[in-house]
Amino acid sequence: MKGKNANGDHPEVQRVDLIAGQVTGPNTNLDSDTNPTTKVVARFGPRDWRKQGHEYVIKHTLRNVETDLYARVRSTSTDEAEPLADGLESPWEDLWFYSKPVFVQVR
Repeated sequence: MKGKNANGDHPEVQRVDLIAGQVTGPNTNLDSDTNPTTKVVARFGPRDWRKQGHEYVIKHTLRNVETDLYARVRSTSTDEAEPLADGLESPWEDLWFYSKPVFVQVR
């Protein structure tokens, strides 16, 4: 990002997490919003990505994939391993983003 945000800050990505979980089909518990197979499979810091034109590239190989899965990335400007519950943190300094999932079907 060039320049500063509306608060006058220049936030930077500190870490990118690759998150994956099995696609297990419809959940019978409609109140559940978790998937126990989901986990962070890789963490990347600034030394792990490279600039390619105007984009940053991270490469990772998922090995031994035997079932359908989904993967997505999230990133943060903090040192927190996992996002904390909303509290008194600054919305200008505690930044996170999440991608949409990519679904992989094993054949």
